[in-house]
Amino acid sequence: MIYGIGTDIVTISRIARLHKKYGKALAERLLSQMEMLEYPQAGKPVNFLAKRFAAKEAFAKAVGTGIHSPVTFRHITVGHDALGKPEFHYDPELQKWLDKQGIRQVHLSMSDEEDTVVAFAVAEK
Repeated sequence: MIYGIGTDIVTISRIARLHKKYGKALAERLLSQMEMLEYPQAGKPVNFLAKRFAAKEAFAKAVGTGIHSPVTFRHITVGHDALGKPEFHYDPELQKWLDKQGIRQVHLSMSDEEDTVVAFAVAEK
């Protein structure tokens, strides 16, 4: 059963402006500890940040909370399965909250085109 859906769209140029202004501090605000390990190797760090920002905003909308504890940028990790499909991973505090809400899984789809990233999330009970 669907608990909620969320979508977010972001222009890469917007994230580029923020990245130029704040540098690594932007990454530290948006990325989980696991993603911070990947960030230095990202071929296009601004795109990396834009995709994660859009995905996490879509997640927050799907679970109906917006971005605030325990649903925070740093508590959500965007990864990929063995076939490259994007997926969410959570820190223990967020996982506990999801379990309490009865949310079994949050599915993720992302796409990008030139200067735009879109993410779509479906939370499932």
